[in-house]
Amino acid sequence: MIQIGIVVFRETLEVAVVAALLLAATRGIPRRGPWFLIGLAGGGAGAGIVALFAEAITEALAGRGQDLFNATVLSLTVVMVAWTIAWMRTHGAMLAKEAKSTGDRIREGQAPLYLLAITVGVAVMRDGSELVVFLSALGLSGQVTAAGIMGGFATGVIAGTIVGALIYFGILRAGIKSIFQIAAILLAMLGAGLAAQAAGFLISAGWLPPLIDPIWNTSAILPDESGIGQTAHALFGYISQPSAIQVIVYVAVLAAICWLGFRSPAVSAAKRPHPAE
Repeated sequence: MIQIGIVVFRETLEVAVVAALLLAATRGIPRRGPWFLIGLAGGGAGAGIVALFAEAITEALAGRGQDLFNATVLSLTVVMVAWTIAWMRTHGAMLAKEAKSTGDRIREGQAPLYLLAITVGVAVMRDGSELVVFLSALGLSGQVTAAGIMGGFATGVIAGTIVGALIYFGILRAGIKSIFQIAAILLAMLGAGLAAQAAGFLISAGWLPPLIDPIWNTSAILPDESGIGQTAHALFGYISQPSAIQVIVYVAVLAAICWLGFRSPAVSAAKRPHPAE
């Protein structure tokens, strides 16, 4: 449930930021409410279509190299996590600025009101589609129940909506960047954990050697099925009896994601200070 809550919170947060700043910038404009709801409905419908295709593909491939299919979906999800964090590093700061700019243009009459619906709809469909892929991968990991999906989804949506409301009222406007950084850190560890699970599926399919299996055994101290063990698994990708290849994959993927998402931007030659002559 915690895994789902983290993912849903991240996706809801991005939509909430866009929606909150758009609504704040267009406050007092007649008929903005109906256009906003149209955008939400349209984006939700688009994400629903993606979900139908994802479910159909999963059912069609069920039983046909299931381990390989599971590993492929998990690996694609890890790539999406890395891309999302890298995108947040370079474009996250622009998200709030562009949303507020769009709202200001609508308020000043420089842009049509239906642009509000389009902007919100695109955000909902984009993040909703990513959420479908994430939830499919988490379901394949075998650690998620129907109750966990419902509880995690509700927790993530509520938390993201609360943050959006605080941003709307101006309370957290200065802290948006920090919130995204925290979400990125949690996603980085989640992505590394999913990569380790994908390696486990490939080992089961005979496509990867375990090297040493297990490389350690902490089940007596912290069992996977315990509450703390499940929490650690959701947050950090904890496995009580991992193989050596899973540990290697975890460390390598976490290092790669952190390098993509948290390294300092390169300084261009034009901005690089010249040495004193």
